[in-house]
Amino acid sequence: MFNRYQRRAIALRDGGCVIPGCGVPASWCEIHHVTEHAGGGPTHTDNGVLLCWYHHRFLDRIGWQIRMNHGIPEVKAPGWWGTDHQWRPATTSPTRLQHAILTT
Repeated sequence: MFNRYQRRAIALRDGGCVIPGCGVPASWCEIHHVTEHAGGGPTHTDNGVLLCWYHHRFLDRIGWQIRMNHGIPEVKAPGWWGTDHQWRPATTSPTRLQHAILTT
C-alpha cells in the first residue's frame, strides 16, 4: 500500500486519473501498481499511477495500457479509441509538461 507521501507525489505528478478524457480529480482516485504488486511490482512512486474507481477496476477489460517511462506514466489507447494507438505521456505536472515541450 502506498503511504501518504507517495500518494501526494503521485497526485502532484498525475493530477487525476491518467486515462485521457477522464476528469476525475486526484482526491477521488486510487493508486494503481503499473507492475502488479502480486507479481513483484514495488510500492514506489515510479510504479504507481492515479486511476479513478472505474478505470482501476476495469483497466484490463477495456483495453487501456499503462507503462512507466523514466518515472512518467504513459498510456496507450485501445483499438476502439480513435486511430492514434501510440504511447503518450499522461501527466498534468507543469514541470514535466514544460520539459516535454522543450524537448520536442
